[in-house]
Amino acid sequence: MRVEEVVLPGVGRKFTVTVGSGDRIVIVVHNSGKRELQYFEAGEEDEPAAALDLTDEEARELGAILAGVLFHPEAVGDTESKLGSKVIEWVRVLPGSPLAGRRLGEIALPPGAHILAVDRPGAPLIPHPGPEVVLEPGDTLVVAGSRQAVEALRRQF
Repeated sequence: MRVEEVVLPGVGRKFTVTVGSGDRIVIVVHNSGKRELQYFEAGEEDEPAAALDLTDEEARELGAILAGVLFHPEAVGDTESKLGSKVIEWVRVLPGSPLAGRRLGEIALPPGAHILAVDRPGAPLIPHPGPEVVLEPGDTLVVAGSRQAVEALRRQF
């Protein structure tokens, strides 16, 4: 895969992603947060086969899906080696947890642990949760970091 980035003065940035098959996705990220996606089949230069406009929120949700935040597939191939010593884990907040009812900003995360999202039953995914988000029993945290940091966070629960 090859990624090319171009600054678009006054607009934002354009990313062209070319995959092994030769197909391309062109993503324009506007300063306003809007995203434009265009899909070009291999060899096609002029007209995209498909185009899509996304809001900032829709783009973040799509990114979470692509990153495996909403569905954690079984590791395939050398995924673990690409992450090196880093891991992404899903950690559930159980009833009675000392962290339930606390704001994320009140929790001392182990160095190297990062909360990427909060998945709350019956509610939309909370990507990049801020310090004001209150943890509830049943929440699932998407946590990234070193294995040691993620395990230390898990022990806090």
